[in-house]
Amino acid sequence: MNALTVLAIVLMAAGPIQFTRHDIDSYPGGYQLATADVDGDGRPDVIALSTSADRVDWYHNPDWTRRPVAQTPRNIDLAVCEVGGQLEIALASGFYFSESDRGGQIQVLRKPDRLDEPWPIELLAVDPVVHRLRWGDLDGDGRLELVHAPIFGRGSDAVRDPKPAHLWAFRRPIAPGADDWPVWKIDETLTVLHGLYVGDLDGDGKDELLTASFEGIFQFDFDGDPPKWRRTLLSAGAPPAEDKPGSPRGTSEVVPGMLGPQRWFLAAIEPWHGHQVVVYTPADGGRRWNRRVLDESLKEGHALVVADFDGDGADEIVAGWRGGGGGLALYDAADGEGRQFAKHVIDSGIAVEGALAADLNLDGALDLAVIAGRTNNLVWYENKGAAPSP
Repeated sequence: MNALTVLAIVLMAAGPIQFTRHDIDSYPGGYQLATADVDGDGRPDVIALSTSADRVDWYHNPDWTRRPVAQTPRNIDLAVCEVGGQLEIALASGFYFSESDRGGQIQVLRKPDRLDEPWPIELLAVDPVVHRLRWGDLDGDGRLELVHAPIFGRGSDAVRDPKPAHLWAFRRPIAPGADDWPVWKIDETLTVLHGLYVGDLDGDGKDELLTASFEGIFQFDFDGDPPKWRRTLLSAGAPPAEDKPGSPRGTSEVVPGMLGPQRWFLAAIEPWHGHQVVVYTPADGGRRWNRRVLDESLKEGHALVVADFDGDGADEIVAGWRGGGGGLALYDAADGEGRQFAKHVIDSGIAVEGALAADLNLDGALDLAVIAGRTNNLVWYENKGAAPSP
């Protein structure tokens, strides 16, 4: 890796993309969210998860009427997919940060025939400190696996003494009505495994994994002849503070993006629950990555979105943080190489836990949906397009 490069960013009072805030609901203990067309009317609805209120709800777009999905204890994550025309929600609950031998329910909820009925729940597994769930076709067979990444392994004393977490996937049963989802073991070496991205990064028809942990950023590919899981370290992330041995290190979130045709980058929040927004760009034909810090002002960075909000063919970065009152900011590349970014503060005083990009009003532009636990917000930000030139 190159030596740390800190970029000077431009703080803009009026950014290139304008967002208008719309409050959906006052939502207690909100932590994660997703979008899906729950009622089949062609509009993406918002599904929200609460940690402290022990509930999952969906909100009808555009009137944002709330309807319950489940009452489950200590929820932590959800992921949505559609199988054979059936909407499914993978749900992780029973999250105990400091108790690595307790809880950890991994469930699949299926949309009922009548939306005023309870959602049927299938328990897949019990694995303590479950934290992140993502759907992906990992072997290219056209069937989705459920990737499961607990933040700690059994026997951990939270971040004080973290044990390696096991990165697994659950394979969907082939036989209809079968109960067991076989476990597919991917890796069992990473500690404080916080961030997980699943997507086809190389266009081979199989989804790869990016992980963010105390050990930095790894890419996992199921490849070769015969195929097996191959692990590649992309970056060790941020080092621990020099004056605080044992302090947070590595990477908290990682998401890929494009600066233009065939020009990849990785966006990250570092270290764990960290204060830095970081961009990685490939060097030497992708054999190593240059690390550039865009911003060091976050407090407990926790949400990261990469998407083309202005339609110019290059992705922007949105980062959210929950400490110090919280906030949300967008970073727009000022060149095609990822050397300079302009920063635009979208909102402040909102303690962001989760965020996503979706065209919520079907106008062709990507909007933002955000959930904030400490300030109890569920909001969406309407993308109004580029600001007029001064």
